[in-house]
Amino acid sequence: MHPAVAALALGLALGLVVGGCGGDDDDESEPQAEAAALEGVPWVLSSGLDVQGWEQAAPSVTFEDGTVGGSTGCNRFTASYTVEGDTVELGMIASTQIACPPPADAVERAYVDALGRVAGWRLDGEELVLLDEDDAEVLRYAAASPVGDWEVTAFLNGDAVSSPLPGTTLTATFGDDGRLSGSSGCNQYMTTYTTDQGAIEIAPPAGTKKLCPEPEGVMEQEAAYLAALPTAVQYRLDGGSLALLSADGTYVATYARPAGP
Repeated sequence: MHPAVAALALGLALGLVVGGCGGDDDDESEPQAEAAALEGVPWVLSSGLDVQGWEQAAPSVTFEDGTVGGSTGCNRFTASYTVEGDTVELGMIASTQIACPPPADAVERAYVDALGRVAGWRLDGEELVLLDEDDAEVLRYAAASPVGDWEVTAFLNGDAVSSPLPGTTLTATFGDDGRLSGSSGCNQYMTTYTTDQGAIEIAPPAGTKKLCPEPEGVMEQEAAYLAALPTAVQYRLDGGSLALLSADGTYVATYARPAGP
């Protein structure tokens, strides 16, 4: 073979090898990119259950790092999952065993049954749709939002998570205008926040300057709660509870909806 022809043939062969490797990398990265759109977002059910009262039960789901979990509307559940392209396979579902009063018991049964039929997924705008093996819609979710009124049930106090002192009430109102305000147990505080598909950023809060001598430790509690808020980088909603988490997964604060009048 003429040396020039041999060199050309070798170059073409090398080009095919390099091109083929590049194509494989693209094929491998595409499912990872698709899975990233599914994962890490706290989703709350918006349709799919034909059970009266499911809206108040607010079933939820979050896919993250091979584990799916959320609220059935009464109990918390967890399972493993795998994603490949537009297919998703859920492992055996385990849950807590709280006795659920009506209608939460019926909501839970219907929701767990629906999750057991899930075989695929897709995004429809900003909504998540879970599909069965025939590509029929089973469950539809919207990204959960912290907007609304909340009462603190626990907060990061130094290296430990503590409950509010007896006789004190800590609150948070997340406005749909990006404002966050509430009571820190003595003073009123205010700040701003932004969210993006499960991520949250809270600016350092400012507050009034009242001094509360009682109960003992209330001012230290206030300082710890306000210092913890800007460390939150993620939020999770499960049923009627909200959790703020730090970058390493530590609970910064947990909240429940305030009791009715």
